[in-house]
Amino acid sequence: MTPARSLDFRFLKAHVTVERVLEARGLLASLRLRGNNLVGPCPIHGGDAPNGFVVSRAKNLWYCFTRCRAGGDVVDLVCLLDRSSYRETALYLASLAGATAHRPAPPPPAFRPFTARLDLNPRAPFLASKGICPATARAFDCGLFRGSGFLEGCVAVRLHDPRGQPLGYAGRILDPDRARHGKWKLPARLPKRSLLFNYHRAHGHPHRGLVVVEDPWSVMRLAQLRIPAVALLGTALSSEQAALLAPCSRILLMLDGDAAGRLAARDLLARLAPTQVGVAELPDRLDPDQLDDHDLEAICRLFLPALAHHKA
Repeated sequence: MTPARSLDFRFLKAHVTVERVLEARGLLASLRLRGNNLVGPCPIHGGDAPNGFVVSRAKNLWYCFTRCRAGGDVVDLVCLLDRSSYRETALYLASLAGATAHRPAPPPPAFRPFTARLDLNPRAPFLASKGICPATARAFDCGLFRGSGFLEGCVAVRLHDPRGQPLGYAGRILDPDRARHGKWKLPARLPKRSLLFNYHRAHGHPHRGLVVVEDPWSVMRLAQLRIPAVALLGTALSSEQAALLAPCSRILLMLDGDAAGRLAARDLLARLAPTQVGVAELPDRLDPDQLDDHDLEAICRLFLPALAHHKA
C-alpha cells in the first residue's frame, strides 16, 4: 500500500469496516446480531442500553440512539473513540487496511437451526387483536413466549425451510419502546432470502393460486378461511423466493396499505411476470389482518376463483 493511498479516506472506508474496528478494540463481544445489523451498548460513551448502538453491516454505518445521538462511517467512529485528528485516524485505519489485505477473511459462521419446540401461549391478546383464534395459533406453533432470553416479551411464531424443516422462531416485539428500531427478532444468520413463511404448507396445489402477504398474521387469518398464503417477512423479494413462486399459476399480492407496501407491490408485479399476478390495493394504513373475514375472502376469491371450489 503506498503512503499516499493509505491516507485516502475513500480507499480506507472501502477496505476497513466498522465491525473490523470494533473487533480490533475488543468491543465486538458486547454486540449481537439482529438481522444483518449489530446492536448493543454504545462503546463511545460507555452506555448500557442493550439496543442503543446500531451498526448497519450492509451500509458500513453506525448510530447511537441514546446519549451520543451521533452516527456516521468508520472514520467518524475512530475519531470519536480516540478523540483523534483526521490524520491520526487515517494512519490507524491504514494499519488495519494493511493487516486486512494480508489476512484471509474468516468464513462466516454457519446458520444453526433451532428444532426444539417452545412453550407458547396461543391465547395472547395480541393474536386475538389480529383475529387469530387459539386453534390456528397452535397449528402454526405461535403464541406469547413464556420464558426469558432472546424472545422474552415477544409473540413468537415458528419458521420452516421450503421443505418443512424447522429453523427456529421469529419474535414480534410487543413493547413499543423496544420496537422503535425494528418490530421483529430473527435468528442470527437466518437464510431469510431463501424462505417464504408457510410455503411448505401452501405450495402443494399451484393451480389454486397463492396469496402473498408481508407477515405471518395475515397468513394465519387467510388459513382460517382455507386460503393458501405465504409471507415475505417484509416487502423485499429475492431471486430465491421468486423461484419458489414461479410454479404458481396465479398470484395475488396483498401487501399492507401503506406507501412501502404499494411500492413493493409494483416492484413484485414486474418481477413475477409472466405469472398471472394481481394486486389487491388495501385502504390506507390497513393491513390484511385488519380486514373482516367477509372482505378478506371476497378480495381473494375475486382474483383466485379456483379457491371457491375448496371453500369449507
